[in-house]
Amino acid sequence: MNIVGSNSFPEYRLEQWNSLRIQLLWAYQKQGNLPQVIDRMDYHFQSAALVIKGWAKVGVGTHEEQLAEPGQWLIFRQGRRRQQFSEDCELLSIVYRFQLPTGEALYNEGLPLIFEAAQVPRLEREARKVLRLMARHVDAGFLRSQQVLDMRDYMLTQNALRSFLLELTGILHARGVHPHVMGKGSTQVAQALELINTAEIHELGKSVTNASIAQQVSLSLTHLERLMVAETGRTLFQYIDLRKLRTAQDALLAEHDSMKAIAYSLGFSSPAHFNSWFKKRTQMTPLQFRRQGSLG
Repeated sequence: MNIVGSNSFPEYRLEQWNSLRIQLLWAYQKQGNLPQVIDRMDYHFQSAALVIKGWAKVGVGTHEEQLAEPGQWLIFRQGRRRQQFSEDCELLSIVYRFQLPTGEALYNEGLPLIFEAAQVPRLEREARKVLRLMARHVDAGFLRSQQVLDMRDYMLTQNALRSFLLELTGILHARGVHPHVMGKGSTQVAQALELINTAEIHELGKSVTNASIAQQVSLSLTHLERLMVAETGRTLFQYIDLRKLRTAQDALLAEHDSMKAIAYSLGFSSPAHFNSWFKKRTQMTPLQFRRQGSLG
């Protein structure tokens, strides 16, 4: 990565830009149905929320909590966070992924961040474009990976997200928030991550294995494992397991499929097995995650 000056945008090779995961999950403006008790979930996406009414409080620990009030933007970090909202809180919220191939957020250090909306009026304009296009072309709710969309609708909504993110990243850079460093990495690891990241839910439950990935990138399993750990800090099995977890979380947030259907799609022998696997990794059951995640 090459950064020229504190306010400039990062420069990556084209293949690295192509590897980024840029995805609109949902957009809404709503009041109520937000957690008024402290919520300590591990979020695998990011949110940018404009407080319209009431207040929102967020942080990583109690000593780091920040309070956003009407007329302020609150940019949430990815990962575990504490958050709480007033009873009358109303938010304009854009929920998205802007991630490295490994699943880490491109911008995360220095967040959460609060700033005045009046100082950056274009950000709200871009956010409302996303909101209007979602309502017009996709309808409210979570964008499911299996959802069928017209090409024009898909491109309009995703292009609106990119315009919003371009505006947001300029604001982040101006406030000293810089992107995660993306190393050069090996072609084989990039290929392996792409294969795992683009796998369908039923493939993660059956055909995506350590051996199959190694075979497809033309490396021995031992060599690929060594490269994976060196570049991502995770073994191949750990990364497949993480992708499986993220896919399960997406399916639970979408609220269209039953937990039984999700369990079997991911290759679990029973809903009980899925329940224990999920709870071991998130400290909550799939049902608890669905109930809490739908509030975010």
